[in-house]
Amino acid sequence: MASQLVGSRSATPTTVVGRVVDLCVRRRVPISIALFGGLIALDLFVFGSRPRDLLDWTSPVTAAGSLLVFAGLLVRTWAAGTLRKQRELATTGAYAFVRHPLYFGSFLMMVGFGTLIHDPITLWVVAGPIAWIYWQAINSEERQIARLFPKQWPVYSTTVGRLLPRRLSLPRFENWSLAQWMKNSEYRAWLGSALALVAIKVWQIWTP
Repeated sequence: MASQLVGSRSATPTTVVGRVVDLCVRRRVPISIALFGGLIALDLFVFGSRPRDLLDWTSPVTAAGSLLVFAGLLVRTWAAGTLRKQRELATTGAYAFVRHPLYFGSFLMMVGFGTLIHDPITLWVVAGPIAWIYWQAINSEERQIARLFPKQWPVYSTTVGRLLPRRLSLPRFENWSLAQWMKNSEYRAWLGSALALVAIKVWQIWTP
């Protein structure tokens, strides 16, 4: 779960639109998987698209896509190793640069995978709804975090950007813990990405 929250829910919205937004936020992962799955199904069975060759690093676009996936995983790893959900407000490590480094890492990965899939037009159709869902998730989580940490949050939120850093400095890893990384189940992102890359390579070989 790409969040500082665990097992926490905001108040149930009273309007139909609010309930739809709340449902999309809570089900954002399966919705994202379904949208990407639909994109791949269209590419495979309708458009006959062929993904980029992951092993062809002479292509700058392929190299950029692969590096974006890897960079996203590294950012998420950095953040997950310092995140102690709901026990304290994370402000060190990756959280000293942006308020939502797990989401930022996920965005890098999505752009990287989208680049490797090699279908920019359909990808933009899918990217719009996913971006909207995750933006709503960020807004919802920030409201809950503000209630959980009423003293720390105002200062933190005004000095650290949401997804883009307001200042640059050398990365620091003093609070990073492998045990915390495991506790936050971040290994799933690595396993899922490895399977996705293997699937893209099989798809590329299989498609004439």
